[in-house]
Amino acid sequence: MIRTTILVLATLGASACGFQPAYAPSTYAGGSVAIPEITGRTGHFLRQELVRSIGQGVPGIEGGRLEIRVEEGIENLNFQPDQAASRSDYVAVSFWTLFNANGEEVASGGSREAASFNFANAAFADISAQSAAQERVAILLARSIRQQILQQVERPQITSGQ
Repeated sequence: MIRTTILVLATLGASACGFQPAYAPSTYAGGSVAIPEITGRTGHFLRQELVRSIGQGVPGIEGGRLEIRVEEGIENLNFQPDQAASRSDYVAVSFWTLFNANGEEVASGGSREAASFNFANAAFADISAQSAAQERVAILLARSIRQQILQQVERPQITSGQ
């Protein structure tokens, strides 16, 4: 009972100061962020993660659209004595632009992420490992994009003449 009372009082204190957590569901008067389909398997996982994390909206943006382009590939890292790859990185680079509801560019950026995987000796195990690496790299890209958006949107705008 005492714990519940303390939790309620702490929550009231945080809400009174205008605190709005970036990770909470959106409860402000903003709009959602549309995220069009992104080509490829990695693009699919990236879009899913972004819809979950920022699709409900970005603090300070009254709705909008997030456009993303992804380039991906495999970099071989380690070779066996017969020159067969034994360890690789699944690498993805994203370029993104956030537009507000009026179609004006609000923020943009890019990021590069990699997820390592081993080539196994079992048949088709390398396909499974590569697929898992695609999913991991998509989640890493989504986190990076989200962080960049929050940093750029929350940054105070500097106007000329000041």
